[in-house]
Amino acid sequence: MNNEVTNNPIHSDSAQIIPHVLLLPEFVRFTKWYATPRQLREPETQKEFAKEIGVCEDTLTDWKRHPQFGLLVHQNLNEWMKEHIPDVIGGLFLKTQSEKCSAKDVDMFLRLSGLDMGKTEKK
Repeated sequence: MNNEVTNNPIHSDSAQIIPHVLLLPEFVRFTKWYATPRQLREPETQKEFAKEIGVCEDTLTDWKRHPQFGLLVHQNLNEWMKEHIPDVIGGLFLKTQSEKCSAKDVDMFLRLSGLDMGKTEKK
């Protein structure tokens, strides 16, 4: 087997091309910040975020109107959610082990595992 390293870039190595955006790294960073649930955002407000990246708040408002903004936010949110699935399932499992557990919690855990015991096929 040949141990040579290939120079084929992986997807993340490719530069994103988004037309009509002058500050591309800041735009992409804003889509990631915007996709983060509000209670977890750092900084907390859009005004503070604008100041942190060195643009006026009106620029962020304009960026939200860009045709690619919603798509990037959606992609970032999906990535964020996938990264946190094990934590959510772990939290749900811990809840099923406590006195605060409800039948809904157990049902959700079983459905996530593929064992939907509460549903039977109707014939």
